[in-house]
Amino acid sequence: MRVNLRSPLRRLLAVLVAALVLGAVAAQVEISIAHTMTGGAHRVTFDEIIEAFHEAHPNIRIRQIPQDMEIYQDTGLIAMLQSNDPPDIWFQWGGDLVRRDAELGFALDLTDYLAEDGWGDTFLDASWSEGTGTMVGDRIFMMPYAFDVTTVLWYNTEIFAEHDLDEPETWDEFLDIVRTLRAAGVTPIILGNQQFWPLGNWAGHITARVVGMDLFDRVLSLEEPFSQPAFEEAFERFAELAEAHAFNRDLAGLGASESMTAFFQGAGAMHPIGSWLISNALTTAPDGFEYDAFNTPIIAGGAGDPQSIIGLATGFEVSARSEHVDEAITFLRYFTSFDNQVAWAEAGRFSPIEGAMAAADIDEHNKALADLFLDANELVPPPDTGYPVEIADIFYQGAALVAGGLRSPTEALAWIDEQLAPLR
Repeated sequence: MRVNLRSPLRRLLAVLVAALVLGAVAAQVEISIAHTMTGGAHRVTFDEIIEAFHEAHPNIRIRQIPQDMEIYQDTGLIAMLQSNDPPDIWFQWGGDLVRRDAELGFALDLTDYLAEDGWGDTFLDASWSEGTGTMVGDRIFMMPYAFDVTTVLWYNTEIFAEHDLDEPETWDEFLDIVRTLRAAGVTPIILGNQQFWPLGNWAGHITARVVGMDLFDRVLSLEEPFSQPAFEEAFERFAELAEAHAFNRDLAGLGASESMTAFFQGAGAMHPIGSWLISNALTTAPDGFEYDAFNTPIIAGGAGDPQSIIGLATGFEVSARSEHVDEAITFLRYFTSFDNQVAWAEAGRFSPIEGAMAAADIDEHNKALADLFLDANELVPPPDTGYPVEIADIFYQGAALVAGGLRSPTEALAWIDEQLAPLR
């Protein structure tokens, strides 16, 4: 018996099929993720993980909201968090920003979720502390997705070899390298400081090395003034760089991304920036580009740990206002699964998952920075994440004034105290 295509039975079947399709679509939940991955190997890997997640969880869709890092850090993220439709998940730098998000009720307390089924135990021990920036008190508000060393001095090995230069161990040796390169017509350090934080992070590390972490913390917490002998001694290091013409002439006007690209193109011998350079080099640096890194050299007479690093955890927070918390947690569990984190490590990020770095086929740069992070006796927080941003920004501008040769250390420190007076 042949069914008449126009029969009531046929129409009923069509209606039922349509209803099933619409029901499947209606059951699909969308969660949004805001982040700063606009390029690099880690963005490629993140996209691949999301696509695999869609296949494994067809009822959940991920909508990415990528923004340029400077926009995201300055106004982009806070505008989204204060809106009526905040992202379900967002990228954050650990430390004071996590504290802010927790205290303002933006971020969800993740402690109990991470305790389920031993999920939190799959992370490295260093993941859970206020020092690495994931916790507020004894509660976890950020799930780390990478450990970042926020400043080392990357250098072009070909330029160093051409001028018979070796990695410096001391600040004086470092200044000799700067002077040698400048005399040879090579820009010693290329950096884009348009947003102040690229030089500012490094300035924070130099300052902590000179004054010691206890005093650094008291001053950045506004318990003591910046204008004092120890900080003048630290700022003298920036004056030495200015006197040696260490930086590119467009230091103040160049963006961070543009200066990294310029470093890859050989426009400068050294580039002080964080561990994310590795993943960017995988997709942006020209074929054959060779580079390496060294930590901030030892500063004679410094009160800080001579082997310290400046760094923190970066990661994801979940919105306390999200209507899809379970789906957000499902994605984060998937993202931090061992196999995905091996791929994440191979994309140039320092995975916080136990054993992922050892299992990954990673290059020597990533392994060296992972060892540097885990072996450090002291972790200096970047000022713009370890302390309120308004304090860090003024500190960064003061350091830039000295490094640019526009103010003396004494004048710059007095200016910083004057600008911060309303906050005391």
